[in-house]
Amino acid sequence: MNDKRQGMNVIPTGERKCIWMDAGVVTYKLCTNHYQCNTCDFDMAMSNRAKKDRIALQDNKPTIGDKKQIVEWMEEFRHLPADQRKCRYMLSGEVSHKICPNSFRCGDCSFDQMMQDRLQPTFAQDMESFNKVAGFYMHESLYYFRNHTWIELERNGKYRIGIDDFARRIIGKVNGIKLPAVGRDLDLEEYAWTIEHKHGDIEFFSPVDGVVESINQEILDDASLVTDQPYTGGWLMTIEPKNIMKSNKNLLKGKDARAWMVEETNLLHKSIHSEAGVTFHDGAVISNDISSNLTKEKWNEIVKNHLYSK
Repeated sequence: MNDKRQGMNVIPTGERKCIWMDAGVVTYKLCTNHYQCNTCDFDMAMSNRAKKDRIALQDNKPTIGDKKQIVEWMEEFRHLPADQRKCRYMLSGEVSHKICPNSFRCGDCSFDQMMQDRLQPTFAQDMESFNKVAGFYMHESLYYFRNHTWIELERNGKYRIGIDDFARRIIGKVNGIKLPAVGRDLDLEEYAWTIEHKHGDIEFFSPVDGVVESINQEILDDASLVTDQPYTGGWLMTIEPKNIMKSNKNLLKGKDARAWMVEETNLLHKSIHSEAGVTFHDGAVISNDISSNLTKEKWNEIVKNHLYSK
């Protein structure tokens, strides 16, 4: 079967073509890294292959495969029609028009450097500047894991991790926190850190496979930062991921994250209705400390349903 047939290249609704597919270098590949090419395993592999092919051509050695080589495409890139050289910031909608002049080699691009430098890290922004989804603060640039942790993919490829607004309202007052040691190897959905609470400890799963690169020392001295400043001073740790593409498959972003938050909010309102006497349709706003209005048993049930604790 010929995989190059037009019918084989249909892009599912809501998905985006990888820039290597958009330029015609590969037959079919979807972007799984929100056009963050500088931290993409696939982009790295393709770029490394291009380097090997370039060296092989210079030494008059045979290149890999029998089709047009990547290096040839990269050399001819500047002569491609403009609609095949869209910058990743144009593809992602961050700029209205920008043609790539650098063969998708974002790491060597001055425009990419400028765009990255002007972006303020999400964890340095005030939570109230975020948009609200079903009454909870969320940020479009963040990934979310289903135990209500947020993940920011930093320029250096590391993940910064914290708890989201939903989790901090369920938890309320924190008695203490235990973080993993720097250098610890974490597996996806392995218990990674513990928040101590008057109703019982909450153990959180790691949202990614990776190695702990740093921890937030300040929250060890003042655990209240975790819920008082969940997106800023209360961040938990940074992790060096083992496989970015694999890790991102387990994370939610954009419309998927928003839809999930609405579902979680509806479930939460149903859970607290019988005890707190409010429903979503009453227009009630979830307080900053749900635990203060619920029994220990009911609170632990909510924690189990939403935060994946033991």
